[in-house]
Amino acid sequence: MEYTVEKNLFKNRRCFIVGTAESLNDIDLSLLNDEITISINLILKHSTFVPNYLCVADTTVMEHNYNTIFNDKMKDGTYVIGNGCLMTGRGNCIDGKGSTCRGIKLDSKYKNVHTLNHQEKSGIFDNHVTRDRLTLLKTDEYYIDIDNFATFTSYGGSTVDNLAIPLAVYLGFKEIYLLGCDGGWNHFYDDVQKQGKRDWINYKHVIKELDLYGVKLLNCDYTNYFKELDYVKLEDVLNEF
Repeated sequence: MEYTVEKNLFKNRRCFIVGTAESLNDIDLSLLNDEITISINLILKHSTFVPNYLCVADTTVMEHNYNTIFNDKMKDGTYVIGNGCLMTGRGNCIDGKGSTCRGIKLDSKYKNVHTLNHQEKSGIFDNHVTRDRLTLLKTDEYYIDIDNFATFTSYGGSTVDNLAIPLAVYLGFKEIYLLGCDGGWNHFYDDVQKQGKRDWINYKHVIKELDLYGVKLLNCDYTNYFKELDYVKLEDVLNEF
């Protein structure tokens, strides 16, 4: 029987989505030890932090970093993996950077893996940002599979909005707090730094979708880069209870 996450397991609670931006180097993640956490991609490169849920949507990322992603650190957690496509590779699904969904064979020893298939409303994934890499396109294609959590869209800006946020909604959380999301190119583990921001990334399309489910998305990252989100200090959130 295929492993699946449980819908509304954390109904009306809060969670923290932890990205992999370089801002994590200045955040004490041990403060989240008693919280439910969702993270993405290569977060297990962090020396101490292990999330409850780990999301990866891009096949190429898994191929190049398989042993970093799949290891015993997550023995008590859950993987949520985009590992297939229902559109037979139409558009950029096969070789588009950051959006590949052809899937890979996973080691059978990992039983804690919930898998989804890439599916778009229009049936094709193509050109989700402008050529100048400034603007996110086709945000009306964005959706959350609230009924079955079996499919995901790549018409968001990143793994955070394509997979991690939909997971949080499916699990029943009503407050989602972002950390380690600063809109930049650099990760907390990078040796070489790249200047500038990924300007197309924003959460305006996500907010519209979350409003349908009465879910709040707030930013706790001290960079406060995403002005469309209300900002609250991490310490203030943790001191609420």
